[in-house]
Amino acid sequence: MTHFSERYAAHLDPPMGVREAGNGTPDEDAIQRLWFSGAFQGAELATADGRPLRVISPGWWNHGGGPDFRGAQIEIAGNLRTGDVEIDLTHANWRLHGHDSNPAFNGVVLHAVWQERLPTAPPTTESGAQLPVLLLPTYAALPEAYDTEQDEALALRGQCAMAVAQHGPERLLALLHLAGEWRMLEKARALQVRMDRMGPDQALYEALLYACGFGPFKRHFLTIAQALHYDRALQLARENPLILEAALLTLAGLMPEPGDTDPRHLERLHDLREKHLGGLRAVQGLSWTRAGLRPINYPERRLGGFARLLGRTSARGLYESIAAIWREEASPTTRRREFEALFPSAMGFWSTHCSWQGKALPKPAAPIGAGRVRSIIGNVFVPAGLAIARQSRDRTAEERVYAFFAKLPREPGNKVLDAMIPRVFGESPPRRMDFRTQQGLLQMHGDWCRPNPSCQRCPVLGYWEDDRTEP
Repeated sequence: MTHFSERYAAHLDPPMGVREAGNGTPDEDAIQRLWFSGAFQGAELATADGRPLRVISPGWWNHGGGPDFRGAQIEIAGNLRTGDVEIDLTHANWRLHGHDSNPAFNGVVLHAVWQERLPTAPPTTESGAQLPVLLLPTYAALPEAYDTEQDEALALRGQCAMAVAQHGPERLLALLHLAGEWRMLEKARALQVRMDRMGPDQALYEALLYACGFGPFKRHFLTIAQALHYDRALQLARENPLILEAALLTLAGLMPEPGDTDPRHLERLHDLREKHLGGLRAVQGLSWTRAGLRPINYPERRLGGFARLLGRTSARGLYESIAAIWREEASPTTRRREFEALFPSAMGFWSTHCSWQGKALPKPAAPIGAGRVRSIIGNVFVPAGLAIARQSRDRTAEERVYAFFAKLPREPGNKVLDAMIPRVFGESPPRRMDFRTQQGLLQMHGDWCRPNPSCQRCPVLGYWEDDRTEP
């Protein structure tokens, strides 16, 4: 097969019956590990008010903000509930930590507490729902010690991992490749809709700036792209990419007012803004929280790098620069290098700085790193090439895009991939993970594993004997 298959769509019927119709004070992390290890899974439990409770799946351990576990499956009095679980040391912590007034906790279906006494009143969410409470020490004791990595790895195993251990990974890889191709088709369709509605350059401009964002900043970058239309951005980039950089940083609210200790680069941007961008103001409502963010990924650097990227494509325009590379007869490696050449190298102020006043980096680094470039190529340029090929019904062009996609190296990992690889492959992960397989894992997570972490009646398990998963 030399084109993108839609056979994965045949597998997308939802799984049936799994969607929702010691001494002293212990360490909360240890309690979370106990929960995640499956110590309560399948046991005959009861809520604090006496209703039978069974933990079908502990859910996905959330190491960031919000509830401690996402997508757990809890059966209470015979009713299956899918949602989040919050674990606290005391009943009082629900309110002390502000969970009762935080909309992020409206999806909680169980409050698990390391106390044996009953709560004075049921905890409530911001939306007004009363939550069932599980008194954890009534049913289990904390082990004296944990092997954290081993406990978490064991808890992550799904039933696919057992099938892989028995039959090998080939069947699963075939299904993941189909899922990855489907994911690209869906992205290409969504991009084509946007190109039809707003024009190809504006659609690609928004998709690129969104992809340059990091974590919570993606939506911020998209807002900036919508505030500064591509036609105006192109005009500024053709005149001087530094004018575009000044515009982007101004809209983001990331260009400080002039001061005595400004670096020369900031002074120059201020001069350009005064001459060319009179009246431009910051977009309201953008907050740039940097907790847990590596300085190398600071938004100033990414916006500076994006301005230079747009400068490099300004002669032909963004759409034509990308389409021209897709039209060429070239090997996947050569084509990837041509895409990579569109991005700025380690030159200029942002190659040696992460912020306006911080220390210089020990050695220059490109403002858009190699890992992010690979992600952009896979998540923006491949769907763009596929959309172009399908719009013109050019089978040869689609085969060209497919050959490139099938050979594209892996992008940097993320929390979903880190969880999915051991979950579905167990002890036998692929020797080499490529972009297509990663995309399949992300698709499989969204379609099957996130809504059904317990693997109950999961149709994927039947695919080991299904000819539709043949490569």
